[in-house]
Amino acid sequence: MTRATVPTRRSGPAPGATAPTLPAPGRPTAVPADRARRIPDRLAIALPILVLAVMGWHRRWITDDGLIYVRAAREILAGNGPVYSPGERVETSTGTLWQWLLVLLDALTPGDPARVAVYAGLVLSITGTWAALAGTRRFLRAETGRPLLPAGALVFVALPPVWDFATSGLETGLLVGWIGLSWRLLVTCGPDDTTIARRLGIAVVFGLGPLIRPELTATSLVFLIAMVLAARLPWRPALVVFLCAGTLPAAYQIFRMGYYGLPYPMPAVTKSATRQLWGRGIDYLVDFADPYRLWIPAVAVLLIVATLPVGRSPRDRRTWVLGAAPVVAALAQGAYVLRVGGDFMHGRMWLPVLLLALLPVLLVPVDRRVVALVVLVPLWAAWCGVSLRSGLVTTPGPRAGTYQTWNERMVYVNWTRTANPTTSGAHTSTLPGLRAELFRMDADGRRMLVMDGNHLSDAAALPPLPLRRDLPAREGLIMGRLGVGGAVIPLNGIVVDVWGLGNTVGAHIEPTAHVAAGHEKLLPLAWNVALYVDPASWSSIPARVVAFEDVRAARAALECGDLKELLRSTTDALTPGRFLRNLTGSFSRAALTIPPDPRAAERKFCVR
Repeated sequence: MTRATVPTRRSGPAPGATAPTLPAPGRPTAVPADRARRIPDRLAIALPILVLAVMGWHRRWITDDGLIYVRAAREILAGNGPVYSPGERVETSTGTLWQWLLVLLDALTPGDPARVAVYAGLVLSITGTWAALAGTRRFLRAETGRPLLPAGALVFVALPPVWDFATSGLETGLLVGWIGLSWRLLVTCGPDDTTIARRLGIAVVFGLGPLIRPELTATSLVFLIAMVLAARLPWRPALVVFLCAGTLPAAYQIFRMGYYGLPYPMPAVTKSATRQLWGRGIDYLVDFADPYRLWIPAVAVLLIVATLPVGRSPRDRRTWVLGAAPVVAALAQGAYVLRVGGDFMHGRMWLPVLLLALLPVLLVPVDRRVVALVVLVPLWAAWCGVSLRSGLVTTPGPRAGTYQTWNERMVYVNWTRTANPTTSGAHTSTLPGLRAELFRMDADGRRMLVMDGNHLSDAAALPPLPLRRDLPAREGLIMGRLGVGGAVIPLNGIVVDVWGLGNTVGAHIEPTAHVAAGHEKLLPLAWNVALYVDPASWSSIPARVVAFEDVRAARAALECGDLKELLRSTTDALTPGRFLRNLTGSFSRAALTIPPDPRAAERKFCVR
């Protein structure tokens, strides 16, 4: 039997094919162009991230407003609901999503919730900046194949306020994270770049803006419009995108209006966010731009943009839409900051505006025409980071002895005498004995109201006064610093804020004393006595501290007309009927103003 012969497969190229070219012996293999560009691009991204991480960690801290978020999260975890004090539904957290993220993190992480807020903010700031840089890299890679340099990114990370608010316990880290992620997602949008499911997912992310800060609604809308234009969506799919983006914010808005009885958080009422304060807004801009000579990098970046040939073709619609979107959002956001008069924290409200404006130029391609300008930016960044600083107190206010803004971090570094006040204990240590006394009162069952004399000097000499018997709280504290007050008193105690951030009456009174931006409504003591002190003890308060007739008039006004309804919207049991009344009356309730003089308030609400 003969064995069949199996033909062997020939090695080498098929007939007619060209043999592969091998490198000559001793000659290095050529690196692909894209791979060669990847290394400098990664270095361009890594440098600003490293600066932000190091300086954010070096200047880590938590502000009193950050402790407000911490207390609200603790109340939710304790089963008391999204409130600040028992018996009163008040939304003290402007950043809704940040509050609920802290709830989740605190539930999963043991230890001091203040530290959790600090470190979560730093992680989000870093990852958000990284996402923004990755988005800019993708945006420019479609236009040019040249290596990239971190021009705009160095402008952002060189500023001390960016280092300060990378932590602070506030929602700024989440805000940076959302802007960076949104930009990274936006640059992927095009006619063929995304599936329908992914496009709707991107819309949900864009729609989170109002839940991070209410004023980010404009940025959300701009990004959604840019996505629709870049993807060239017909009107029906575009409508679905907007509906998908608005579902979660709309659902929470209905809850907010029905639960709290207001269309926006209490701090917006307190700070009269609907007023137009353009002059103060300009002061706030100068206070941010002048110490760091921001005009230098601004001019350099504008010249770079004008010189580079990116998106020059008028027919390149997608590039123009994507590049213009964050700039338009920055203009809208900046106009809002100017209109409301800024903030009392140096630079804080300008950080998202600056980041949005810089998104398309966080990285710039290497080009001989802009070499001098690109070199100027890191030189300025080094000068800014090493030498340029804002003082402890910055822009003067409208009257002698008052201030528009201040360096908030330095205030608490000096107050706590700690280089990095990252814990609740660092802040409560500024009130020696008060926390222990409040917890002793709670353990002994003494239902008393304690007064902090930092803002009510005449009340400093008052002993604790008995609380009203119909209040659900075990003890109360009238405090000038709401966050610290929430840290020193047990969760079943009332924290009474003299500046109105957590006090329904205080938020609605007419301005009484300008101390800083957003600090203009110092609630007279008579109101807090009428709200919280047992009437049997009113007569024991010295007339030099508060007049009995003022307390009586305040109590009478609280039982009359629209003011009575305002209080009931936050203190009545939340029945379906109460929810509906709160919902339908929220806007008129937000517009209500109360004369600070109790006798004038009695005449306004009780005399018809």
